[in-house]
Amino acid sequence: MTAIILAAGMGRRLAMGVPKCLIEIAGSSILKRQIGAFRTVGVSHFVIVIGHRGQEIRQHIADESGRFTFVVNERFAETNTLYSLYLARDHFGSGFFYTNGDVVFDRRLASRLAESTHATVMAVKPGRCGHEEVKVTVEPGLAPDGSHARIARIGKHLDPERAWGEFIGPARFGAGIIPAFREILTHCVEHEGIVGDLFESAIDRLCMVGHEIMGIDIGDLPCGEIDFPEDLEYARRELASLLLS
Repeated sequence: MTAIILAAGMGRRLAMGVPKCLIEIAGSSILKRQIGAFRTVGVSHFVIVIGHRGQEIRQHIADESGRFTFVVNERFAETNTLYSLYLARDHFGSGFFYTNGDVVFDRRLASRLAESTHATVMAVKPGRCGHEEVKVTVEPGLAPDGSHARIARIGKHLDPERAWGEFIGPARFGAGIIPAFREILTHCVEHEGIVGDLFESAIDRLCMVGHEIMGIDIGDLPCGEIDFPEDLEYARRELASLLLS
């Protein structure tokens, strides 16, 4: 199994002295924690999209076991996650795990994605959202166990009052959705010239044409995206002691 990790961004809003994925939380960098979490669910191939200060990222994980493929986003300063994932599309295989390189989580979240009976699942933290979060709205009614809901729309542009919760970042994409996912990314970049959008805009299109993409409730697990200084402060103050090694 493959995990694709997007770590090309500059992290302008955080303005740290290292790439965001190399920030340490509870004694480990975000990136090494992600690699460790995915390794526990059988991932042996890691595809990392790098750009800003990419050589530092290569060096940081040089001693990690497993197969590593680095995809270079030369346009990191002007593009966003849709373009970075487009660059990695040849590595989708028959399914893959995904995360942004600035999301703190441990192996319990990776296990929840891996153990879901649904083919394609995205980690959602239910609750009230602001305008900055990537919001998820869902089809009426939850699955019988209450842990899953079919995603109707996803994106920052959605009405916070209608959102089920926030897409945190990690996901698992199953074999059935791969051809359509690759096609929509290619169409966005090569035919529409879209390079500055979040990859969730491609997911939104897939949802609107009927692909089953499920949100899985991970609200009970310690996790969070590090975008702003207050996010880092919260992670170190509140999440660090809850993360499993």
